[in-house]
Amino acid sequence: MTRLMARLCTISLLVLFGRAVPLYAADKITLSSTNPTAFDVDFVVARDKGFFDAENLEVEPTYMTPDLVIKALIAGTVDLARSGTHFGIIAASRGAEIKIIGGSNYGYPYQVIGNPQFKTLVDLRGQKIAGASLASITTTIFKDVMQRRGIPPTAYTLLFVGGSPERFQAVASGLVAASLAEAPPYNFRSIEAGRRVLLNYSDEIKNLQYTSFFVTTKSLAQKRAMFARYMRAIGQAMRWINDPSNEKAAIELMVRRLKVDQAIATQTYKFMIPENQAFRHEGMIDSPGLAEMIRLLESDKMIVKRDSWQSFVDPSLLSSK
Repeated sequence: MTRLMARLCTISLLVLFGRAVPLYAADKITLSSTNPTAFDVDFVVARDKGFFDAENLEVEPTYMTPDLVIKALIAGTVDLARSGTHFGIIAASRGAEIKIIGGSNYGYPYQVIGNPQFKTLVDLRGQKIAGASLASITTTIFKDVMQRRGIPPTAYTLLFVGGSPERFQAVASGLVAASLAEAPPYNFRSIEAGRRVLLNYSDEIKNLQYTSFFVTTKSLAQKRAMFARYMRAIGQAMRWINDPSNEKAAIELMVRRLKVDQAIATQTYKFMIPENQAFRHEGMIDSPGLAEMIRLLESDKMIVKRDSWQSFVDPSLLSSK
């Protein structure tokens, strides 16, 4: 009789709410991240489309500036960090006990955009170029690409003005010839204003694990299964994003959650998904992409030595997924 009553209650809840109700309270995960942008669509989809719910997870994000995301993890104030891979690798190379458990953004979906009189990167010789800061990974990547094109750092001047809004304004005002990295929506606004794309980084950078999920080794030992469920949900979200049949729904989600208009959301979807395939590895480790990030950091002296990519990843979690 007891089992029969339980089944009847479950059926009643399914009829009332249209989906299964977890028998146990959801496991809570606290997450540090930057403010949501086009780069965070995987998290937005995992939350809004029920992939976290399916894994019985309640994920509570705290948004902060990029340089604080990994620091919050190391301090123990959050369980998980979604961070630029470089921040975590730099911290780990300096002794922080943290590991990568998966990827978020793959490749480098940025463009170099300049004023219309400049047609190629070669034209930037002798010019001022807007950057974020000397220690920014965007600066490291730009210098590396320019060097490979035969243009050394001494051939141009970097003017550090801040983030995307500031770089956009510096180019618009004529203070600089170009911005070394623009992503949605500022690249679209620049193009609409008549400025020129001098480089699609995807033409140069084929493998890069740009953003990753990090946990502390202590937390990983205690909550390994829960983190595996988290990455499974993220992987399913990316699979949903990458399915062309979900294009309309994905754009509507960007409009609602990223607070952008339909036109920008449509451009963003096209740029991030089919053109740059920013979520192509669906949460898995991109070993060539991590190796490339390590190479970039070592070549710019942001880390002392070029350790193997495996040293930054927890292998037991990889095998459990």
